[in-house]
Amino acid sequence: MYPLPIVIALAQLFDAAIRYLAFSKKVSEKTTRKVFLYSSLWCVASVFVYGIFFAKFSVDASTYKFVLMTGWLPYFIICAKMIPWGLPQHIFVLGMGVICSLVQHTVGAFFVLNFVGRPEAELIFFEAAIYLALFAIFLPVCGYFFVKLLPSREFFNLKPQGIYIALLPLIVSSAHLIRLADDVFVHSWAERLSRFYLPIAFFFFYRYILNAAKNFYEMQRLERTEARLEEQLTALKDYHALTEASRKKISVMRHDLRHNYNIIYTLLEAGDVAKALEHVRNRKEGLK
Repeated sequence: MYPLPIVIALAQLFDAAIRYLAFSKKVSEKTTRKVFLYSSLWCVASVFVYGIFFAKFSVDASTYKFVLMTGWLPYFIICAKMIPWGLPQHIFVLGMGVICSLVQHTVGAFFVLNFVGRPEAELIFFEAAIYLALFAIFLPVCGYFFVKLLPSREFFNLKPQGIYIALLPLIVSSAHLIRLADDVFVHSWAERLSRFYLPIAFFFFYRYILNAAKNFYEMQRLERTEARLEEQLTALKDYHALTEASRKKISVMRHDLRHNYNIIYTLLEAGDVAKALEHVRNRKEGLK
C-alpha cells in the first residue's frame, strides 16, 4: 500500500516546487531553504498520513481524488507564510499549477487506458506513477514557464482588478475540477479531450493578462516620469525666484554701499572727519 502514498507525496512535492519557481527569482536563499525544509518535512509526513488514510478507506477513485484535491493545501500554506508577497499572487500561481496538473493527468490517462481491465487500485497506481514520469518530461517547459509567470506585484495590488486576475486560472479550471470530483476513475473521451482545450483557451487569457500588465507598467512609468518632470520644473521655478530675489537684494546693497561711500568721501574731502566717523559709527550700529 505504501508505494502509492510515496508516489503521490513526491508528485505533490514536485508540483509545489514548480509553483515555487514563480517566486524563486524574487526571494532570498534563506527563504528558499526554509520553504524546501518545511515542504520536505510535510512530504515525509504525508506518506504516513496517506498510507493510514488508504488503509482505512481503501484505494479507489474517490479516495485517490480526495487526496489529490486536498494535498496541495499544506504546501500552499507553507509558501504563502514564507513568502509574504500577497495572497492574490499565490492564488494566481496555484491556479496556473492546477491547469498544468490537469493537462499532465489528462495525458497520463491515455497511457492508463492500456491497462483497463485490471483492478482499480492498480490503475490508480499506474496513473500516479505515469504522472510522476510526465512531470520529469515536462519539467524544463514548466520550469521555464513558471519562472517567467508573475507580472509585477503592483499589478496584483490593483483593487479590484488584481483579485479578478488572480482568480482567473481557478475560475477557468473550476468546471473540470467539479466534473472530476466524482467516484469515476476513467472518464469519457469527450471529457478528457475537453481538458486540452483548457490550456489553449487560457493561453489567450494569459496573453491578455501580460498585455494588460505591460500597459499598466507603461502607464505607471509615464506617470512617474511626468511627476518627476513636474517636481524638477517646480524646483527650477523656485530656484529662479530665489535667484531673482537674491539679485535684487545684492543690487540694493550695492546701491547703499555706493551711497555711503559717497557720503564718507564728501565729508573727508571737506575735512569734516568727526562727521565722517559718526556716519561710519551709525552704519555700524545699523548692521547690528
